[in-house]
Amino acid sequence: MSQNTNRSGRTVPSAPRTEPWVLIMALAFAPVLGALLVPEAARIALLALGGLMFVVGFVLMVRASRASRDDESLRQLVHSSSD
Repeated sequence: MSQNTNRSGRTVPSAPRTEPWVLIMALAFAPVLGALLVPEAARIALLALGGLMFVVGFVLMVRASRASRDDESLRQLVHSSSD
């Protein structure tokens, strides 16, 4: 977690940052749940939208793991080693 310095010179922890891929993957469930409530003609479109959102979130997760050199736990989750 990063640190900020206030006017008195004390370091104050900054608020944690939510990764964009987490929000997109969580929101991907909304169209799928909505597909349960709409007529059958709209279900395929909502399921496709939910799947597309999930894939976009996954791609963002992989890109974030490659960009972040500090977070080894995410990198191990995405790139499992074959030891």
